[in-house]
Amino acid sequence: MRVNISYSVELEEVLENVWKLYCLEKEKLEDKTQELDLVLNHQFTDEELGQVSKAIQEYRLTIASFDAKLAEISNILTGYYTIKYNPEPGLDQQETSEIEQKDE
Repeated sequence: MRVNISYSVELEEVLENVWKLYCLEKEKLEDKTQELDLVLNHQFTDEELGQVSKAIQEYRLTIASFDAKLAEISNILTGYYTIKYNPEPGLDQQETSEIEQKDE
């Protein structure tokens, strides 16, 4: 079961945290790919058909999971960009900074 979790970081830490998340998820993808390649990187045979089918399904799930993480990362980066470069209309940078300080 998938659940959403959230936590806050300083604006200056967003890119570093998102990069770490990307690296972690990419490593998971690469590890699983290497594992599945042991089954899939040779000629398929009738005797291994069950293993091959299972490995292909796992591969597809792994890719889907990575794609979901990339979508989440993309959403975070879009939000970061919006906050950093398109502050609320009608607020100048000083007012935006004051609001951020009050929230802390």
